[in-house]
Amino acid sequence: MSERRPLAIVVIAGLVALALGTARAPLWDEDEPRFAVIARTMMETGDWVVPVFNGTLAVDKPVLMHWAMAASMSVFGANEFASRLPSMIAALATALALLRIGTRLFNPTTGVVAALAWLGSLLAGIEAHAATPDAILTALCTWATVLAAEVLLRPAGAGGTAGAGTRAGGLRAADGGPCIACGDDALPRLGVGRAVGIGLLLGLAVVCKGPIGFVGPLAVLVPWAWWVAVDRRLTELPAGPWLRRIGAAAVPAVIDVLRSLRPIVLTAAMLLAAAPWYVAVWQRTDGAWIEGFFFVHNVGRFMAPMEQHSGGVLFHPLTMLVLFFPWSCFLPLAVVLAAWRTWKRTVPVATVHALGLALVWLGVWVGGFSAAATKLPNYILPAYPAAALLVAVVAVEAARQAATSGRWPHPRWAATGTLALAFGGVATIATIVIAARYGLPGAEPAAIVGLVPLVGAGACWWLAARNRPEAALACFTGTALLYTALAVGPAAGQIATANAIPGFVSGLKGDGDAAARLGTFMIASPNVVFYASGHVNQIVQDDAAAAAKFLASGPDAVLLVPADKLARVEAVLPAGYGEVGRSRPMFRDEDVVAIGRVAPADRTARGGEVAR
Repeated sequence: MSERRPLAIVVIAGLVALALGTARAPLWDEDEPRFAVIARTMMETGDWVVPVFNGTLAVDKPVLMHWAMAASMSVFGANEFASRLPSMIAALATALALLRIGTRLFNPTTGVVAALAWLGSLLAGIEAHAATPDAILTALCTWATVLAAEVLLRPAGAGGTAGAGTRAGGLRAADGGPCIACGDDALPRLGVGRAVGIGLLLGLAVVCKGPIGFVGPLAVLVPWAWWVAVDRRLTELPAGPWLRRIGAAAVPAVIDVLRSLRPIVLTAAMLLAAAPWYVAVWQRTDGAWIEGFFFVHNVGRFMAPMEQHSGGVLFHPLTMLVLFFPWSCFLPLAVVLAAWRTWKRTVPVATVHALGLALVWLGVWVGGFSAAATKLPNYILPAYPAAALLVAVVAVEAARQAATSGRWPHPRWAATGTLALAFGGVATIATIVIAARYGLPGAEPAAIVGLVPLVGAGACWWLAARNRPEAALACFTGTALLYTALAVGPAAGQIATANAIPGFVSGLKGDGDAAARLGTFMIASPNVVFYASGHVNQIVQDDAAAAAKFLASGPDAVLLVPADKLARVEAVLPAGYGEVGRSRPMFRDEDVVAIGRVAPADRTARGGEVAR
């Protein structure tokens, strides 16, 4: 491939997939509308320092995501597309980082497959179209990791022989590796400019999601760089007992890492990017935001499950096998092969170090969050680029070996992967059809997306049987990309028709002189706040008197009440108030009932009783 062709493939395929995945669907769950409301408030008030949700201080996330969403809203309006656009851009940026590292450490084909495997994995596709910070954090962490790692693995010279860098004018060992005796360090140093750039990326990551944006990438780079330094120094040491040689290399390797990564420069640049906002929000809120974010949403989430998001130590590995679909079947094989080749040194030393990077990258993010008490699948999204790189290495190598020898390496895994792709299609169809009967009415047409993996699996099998392995790999990659794009796009849009609450709230709110003031009783859904397009009076305690007081505050007051709490409110309703509408949320057994002022004609028609 020419240098521009891989870039064109990734950009064009990525843009098409991201565009297909852009559904006209209401904001999902609790996080999307909450973050969108905060961003909209910033845009409307001009206060870009203090995050506020519905009039209260929002301490759950820093502001980089809100800034990006607010900037998007200022161009496209306060809608779902504008809220999700920053995540789409971030997902494409991560793909470009994988193209870069895959090409430089392996070959252009591996770079392309890694980039598209990332975009074609289910969780990455979901987060690429979600108004949440995870895709942005992943892009920043991935680029920081790539920009540092490629220096430590840079070619020995213009000829492209892999090895460590040298100081200017230094000699080099005959095999192109580091020559410590000649004055070379075991690791090349980051340039000051590059270190500043990486530090700024880490600072933005801290402004995106807190300390993990700095700790996470360094937790990958530092132990991996130390291992590379030890490995390179061992080649210079005389033969002897293994432990003695490791002991002789370990301490100098620490110095190599400190010299190479320039931690002072990295930290200073990180603080330059992150500290101004953290200091400003600390001053503006008298420390309340800092206390709530660090002690509740960082230490608290690590020490104890929050919001019932708990799970065992295998939670993240198991959910990754589902959400990395359709590539997940190949991930265990890729991890085992990479670990084996790294341990047994069956590949060149530069490849050993590159595979080690991907393994450490994957292990740190998955292992670190597996130790935390609070668990959500999206927490380990920064591990997915490493997983994409590993499966790309194995897939490209397998296709090339099959093209040369006429036989697939690990044929059972190849067959199992094709069958898993087909099974995923069947599972998609079954899941949507069943869900349509239990809380998603009208979602049945979305099941058509399950045909994509079925057809793709058949095409991959046909190509592989005719000894066209590289075409089979391209088919699998394209099928994964198309399935994910359609699943999070048109299929999700069809499923979203069952989510009636956004339209219900917007209709109740109205506009112009007839706009209503909305309140909620024992309902804390951020969706209501976003689609109300303004402040919502939220009564979160079982206080019927407060509900009556809100309704009596003016004829434009409308209160949303869960049907199972309706009797509590009916007992204290002001005269002339009753039910003005109701809607059934997804996967709920009870309606949400709207209570407001009932027109005299309606009261007469109902015999003066409260509307039900």
